Amino acid sequence: MSGHYLDWDNRPSPFKIYKNLPSTSLPHSFPYPRKEALEAIRDEDPIDHWTHVSLEKLSEILFFSAGLTRRMRFGSEIHYMRAASATGALYPIELYVVSNGIQGLKPGIFHFDPLSFALTQIRDPDYSSRLAESTADATASSPVMIVFTSIAWRNAWKYEARSYRHWFWDAGVIVANLLATCSSEALNAKLLMGFVDSEIDQILGLETRREATVALATIGGDGKKSVSPPAGTQLDLTTERISKSQEDYPIIWETNSASEHHNKAEINSWRKALTASAASTSKGPKFDLTPPVKETQSLGDTILRRGSTRRFAQKSISFEALSTIIHASTGPIPIDFLSNDNSLIEFYLIANAVEGLPSGAYRFERTTQSLEQLKEESRLRYVSGYLCLEQLLFSDASVVFFLMADLRRVLNDLGNRGYRAAQFEAGIRAGKIYLSSYAQDIGASGSTFYDDAVTEFFSPHANGMSTMIAMGVGVPAYKAKPGKILPQFTPV
Repeated sequence: MSGHYLDWDNRPSPFKIYKNLPSTSLPHSFPYPRKEALEAIRDEDPIDHWTHVSLEKLSEILFFSAGLTRRMRFGSEIHYMRAASATGALYPIELYVVSNGIQGLKPGIFHFDPLSFALTQIRDPDYSSRLAESTADATASSPVMIVFTSIAWRNAWKYEARSYRHWFWDAGVIVANLLATCSSEALNAKLLMGFVDSEIDQILGLETRREATVALATIGGDGKKSVSPPAGTQLDLTTERISKSQEDYPIIWETNSASEHHNKAEINSWRKALTASAASTSKGPKFDLTPPVKETQSLGDTILRRGSTRRFAQKSISFEALSTIIHASTGPIPIDFLSNDNSLIEFYLIANAVEGLPSGAYRFERTTQSLEQLKEESRLRYVSGYLCLEQLLFSDASVVFFLMADLRRVLNDLGNRGYRAAQFEAGIRAGKIYLSSYAQDIGASGSTFYDDAVTEFFSPHANGMSTMIAMGVGVPAYKAKPGKILPQFTPV
C-alpha cells in the first residue's frame, strides 16, 4: 500500500569493492571443517586445549561463514550465493578483520572481499588496542577479531524501513556458521554486542548513515597487547557505487542511534543488566524431546549443502529429527550479554507433519526439555502459511518455528540496545536451525510474518511476546545440488 516497487535497474551490488587500496589474496589451501556437523553446531564438548589462529584457519572461517558457494547465470547476469543465507539474497553484511599479528597476516585492519577471496587493507599498523578500548577490554587478549557491519541500502532497497531487523538476522546466520567452524578447529570464539558504536565505525572508516557496525567476534586467545593505540585518523576511502541511487530511511538511523553505547561504563553496566527469565507456567500436555541424532555428515559438507528451500513436499519428519534441531539451536551462545543458562528467545512452533507428535501449536520448555502443547489441531497448514505472509511454502513445511521475545522484559533490562540483542540472538538460532536441518538432509527456509497475528495465534501463552524471525523446516520437494568452494580452491 506504500506504493513501493522493486526497481531492478537500481538493484544494489552485493559486493563492496574498494578503489586503489592494497589487497592480499587469501590462501587457496585452507582447512576443511571435518567435525561432525551437529557436534560442531552444539559446541558442547569441553576442549582441553585451544589451537592458535593462523591465516589458513582465518581463511577457513571467512569462507565457511560468508564465502561464495554457488554461481548461477540468469540471462547475461551472474549471481552468487554464499555459505550463509541472507534475506532476499541481498547480502547486506560485510566482514572486517582486525589483526594484531597472527601467523601469515601482519597487524592491521582489513576488509574481506568474498568475490576475489582477498583481504583489502584499510589501516596499518596494529589497531587491536584501540578496538579493546572501544569494547571495554573484551577484545584485549584476542589475536584476531571479525567485525560485522550492515550496508543499510542493500536490504532497504526491497524491504524498506522494516529491513533494520534484517541487519541482525543476516549477521546472526553468518555467526552461526562462524561458531560451528571455530568449534571444528578447536578455536575459542566470543561474540560482542557491547561496543562504542561511533568508535568502531570510525576505526573501520564506515560511511555515516550508509553502513554501521552490528557485532564483533573474537577468535582465539593470548594475543599480544599493544602498548598504546594509534590515533584514529579519519579515513578517506573510495568504493565503487553499489547503486545508481539510494533512498534514505531516517527511522532506521534514528533507531540505531537511540540504541548506541557511548563509553566503557555503559558497556560494562549493559553486559550485567539482564535478569533471569521468569519460569513459565506449563498447563498443556508435554512431549519430552528424544536424544539428538548422534552421527551426521561433516560440518563442511553441511554448509556446502545448505540453501534456502523453495518448495517443501507435504511429508513428515521424525520426532527425533525435530528434537535434534531443537537441541542444536537452543543451547548456550557465547555472547557478552547472556549467561549460559539465559536466553532472550522463546521457541514457539506449528507442527504440521511430525511422526509421533500430534499436529498443533507448541512451545519449547527449556527447563524440562519438552514441547508443551498449546493447541491440538489437525488443519494448521493454512495458518502456518498465512502467518508467514500467506506463503504456500510455509503451509507445506513440516514444522514452522516462530522465535519470539518478551520485548518489555528485554528493553527494561537492556535498554534500547536490547532490541538489537533479541534480533541478533534470534538470527544466530535461526542459523543453527538451518545447519542442523541440512545436517539431517532436511530443508529449511526463513521468513518474515504478520507480527500481531503470530502473537494472537499463540496467545494467551504468548501475550506480550513479539516475533523476531520465522523458520520453516521440512522435506524438500526437489533434490538440490550441493554448493562448491568457489573459486575452486583445494581444502586440506
